Amino acid sequence: MINNYLISLSMNKQLTEADIKELKYQCRMGYILPFFFFVIGSYIVYAIINSLFHQINEDSNYSEIILVLIVMFLLSILLNYKMNGKFISDIRNNVKILKNKTIQYKESKIDVEAGSGTLNMGFKNNPMKEFIRYNLIIENTRYRVDKEIFDKCAKGDDVYFHIAPKSNYRLKIDLKKN
Repeated sequence: MINNYLISLSMNKQLTEADIKELKYQCRMGYILPFFFFVIGSYIVYAIINSLFHQINEDSNYSEIILVLIVMFLLSILLNYKMNGKFISDIRNNVKILKNKTIQYKESKIDVEAGSGTLNMGFKNNPMKEFIRYNLIIENTRYRVDKEIFDKCAKGDDVYFHIAPKSNYRLKIDLKKN
């Protein structure tokens, strides 16, 4: 109820091609994990069934294999639906919400890439690779943005958050044009 009220207060727009591409990109793990769950899970479940029941009975029965494959396939489909359902629903609805928020602070700081350097253990010491991280602090939350948006914004400016309504995934942050 509250979510529907907030949606009615915000602006709705159609998804762009870049937004659809980003939502599809978020679905990738929802395809990879169920596949591996099916392959590895089918093998493990069949091995357990085979070791438990065939010690007593030496009959080789293909119905057990088919039953395990069907059950694991249905569980994989369910896992895929749970992981990707909201993203696919957002793509089908073709709507995004624009929420207006105000920038409290801007922050840029030097950060390092994890695992990019080596320790000095008798070998050549490679320093960590540094980069500049650009953040906007909005409603006491730090959001990482690109340098272009960071340079255009100032403290107190209004920005739009482009949000997919079902998954609540933040697609991008844009400066509000006056």
